[in-house]
Formats: sequence, C-alpha cells, structure tokens
Amino acid sequence: MRNIFYLFVLIVFLWACKKMDSTYKQFVVPDGIVYTGKANMPVVHAGRNRAKISWLRGSDPNLAAARIYWNNFTDSADVPIPPKGDTITYMINNLPEKSYSFVIKTFDGKGHTSVPVELFGASYGDVYQSSLLSRPVDESILYTDSVSLKWGGADISNGAYATEVKYTSLSGNERVLRFPASAATSGITDMKPGTTCQYRTLFLPDSLSIDTFYTSYATSKPFLFSPTNWQIIAFSSQHPGDENLVTNVIDGKPGTRWHAWVGNSSYPHFFVVDMGVQHMITSFTLYRKTDDDRACDTFQLLTSIDNISWTDAGVFNFNRTINDGQSYDIPAHPKARYFKFIGLTGPQSYIVLGDISAYGF
Repeated sequence: MRNIFYLFVLIVFLWACKKMDSTYKQFVVPDGIVYTGKANMPVVHAGRNRAKISWLRGSDPNLAAARIYWNNFTDSADVPIPPKGDTITYMINNLPEKSYSFVIKTFDGKGHTSVPVELFGASYGDVYQSSLLSRPVDESILYTDSVSLKWGGADISNGAYATEVKYTSLSGNERVLRFPASAATSGITDMKPGTTCQYRTLFLPDSLSIDTFYTSYATSKPFLFSPTNWQIIAFSSQHPGDENLVTNVIDGKPGTRWHAWVGNSSYPHFFVVDMGVQHMITSFTLYRKTDDDRACDTFQLLTSIDNISWTDAGVFNFNRTINDGQSYDIPAHPKARYFKFIGLTGPQSYIVLGDISAYGF
C-alpha cells in the first residue's frame, strides 16, 4: 500500500513539472541568446558643432555594423564595420552646442546585437567661442636684434593651450610662431624693424577635442625700446659721485638718479641719447627719482636721425610730486636714432631725474 502511495506522489510531481515547463517555454531561446562584441573603450572627441565617436573594434569577427543613438534615441546613425582595422570612427556633424549621451550597439550579419554601451560628450560652438579671452601682452620689449613678449595670464581652465604670433620677418615674409600657454615670455629673433606683430590665443575645450578655437588677432602695442645698447653722447653736467651719473637716467631704474652739478649748473639741463639703431618713436615715459621731488616742471624733447639736424617733438609739463612714470605721446611718430632731453624749468638751479623710456617700432 505504501508503494502505491509513493507511485502516486511521483506521478503528481512529474505532471506538475511538465506544466511548469509549458509555462516558461515561450521565454526560452533555443541554443541561448547570442550577443555580438560590444563597442570596446569608446571615446567622444568634441568638436565645433560636431563630435567624433571612436572605439576599438574588438575580437568578434562577425561584426558587420553599429548604430549610434543620441537625443534619447530620437537620432541615430548607422556605421559599417569593415572586416579589418583596429579602430572604428564616425563623425556626427551639425550637432547643436550642448552635452550629449551617446549609446552604441553593434550587430552581426544575422541581426544579433550587443549589449548597449553609453558614453558622454559634448559639442561646442558660438557660446563657448564667446567665452574665450585672449591672453594679453603685459610688455613687449624691442632689442637691437630681437623682440621679447612678456605674457599676462592665460585662461588655461577654459582650455587655453597656446598663443600664435604673426609678424613680418627680415626677408619680408609673413611668419607665424606658436608658443605654449605655460611660457611667461616668448622671443622673436627675425622680426623686420619698423613693423608690429599680431597675436591670438588657441583653445581646446577638452584634451580630446578635434577642433581648435581661436580668439581674434590683436595688434601689439608699441614696443618698449631696450636701453641695453643706448649711450649718452652729450650732457650738460653731473654732480661728482657714481650715484649721480647721467647714465643712471637710461638704466631702466627710477630708483637711481642723474643729479646735475649743485652750485655749478643751472637750467636748461640736457642729455643726448644714441639708441644705436633707428626707430619710429611713438612716445616717451619720464620718471622722477623715486621719492625725490627735485625734478623739472617743464621739459623739451627733440629727435634726430644723424645727430646734426633736430626735430622738435614738443614742450611738456611734468608732475615732480609722483613716482609713477608719466607718458608723453609723439603724434608725428618721427624716425630717429638720437633723442635729446632738455629740462627747462624746476624748483632748484640743478635737476634730479630718475629715468626715461622710449616706445615705438
């Protein structure tokens, strides 16, 4: 009797299992689900209103195509996958400027698909362009045979990575030099005398960007002439002692002084500078000796090509109570190798002066 009971239980169990099988049979795929190799290590390369998607092909030999989706699957592009090659790339053009989520699926010839792969990127355009700030030139110094550009801060956090300088070379050809944004100063050794240069800053929105963005070209301001090779070839007087030498007025240091001879000189006081080469002069800057108010009240500037014929550049007022340099434009922009400073009036019979600078091309 007990054996009959066990037989009955076994029959019920087998019947129940068969019923379960029929319930899930519709969800079972014969031989299992086949997935193709997914996009391996995909990357988005941002660009100007475009983006390049790339990934490693992988080892699946049956891959035939891929499909890239964006804008929540409302836009897509089909990408053929060649039988050979390590990397698959596709350029999506006409992308409005914004951030994107891209999804990649691969397919084989039988319609099998891969697990989707999602990656994030962006397209850049006019909004990003409008945010770019050109790196400024804080000071440009013209030496006898070279130009030195001292740069201000670069907007590295926004993607600035280099600055381009366009100028006319000694041979008369246009040249463009590129300097890294990390450089504090840059030099040009073959710039044609009497010319200026233009500069712009280059940006990459991110390290993988395929497009470079540029600021507009800016024209350099007049160069500060380096006094390294200047010589004073004539002067009215100087008080005894090295601290009073007339050459101190062209050493680039307002803290040193030219002191005319006390008790043995009177206005007008003068000195003549030979700059060594001919320049086009646009302005002068005059400094009193730091914290010393015994400078002149008025002065005159003259320029010359040959140290024989002189051109009057004007008579000017000077505020001898401030340390800051005071700039004086020379509208005629004379070409000159020599210039002459003449102190006309002041509070004492002698003069004390700090420094003089000249600017131009």
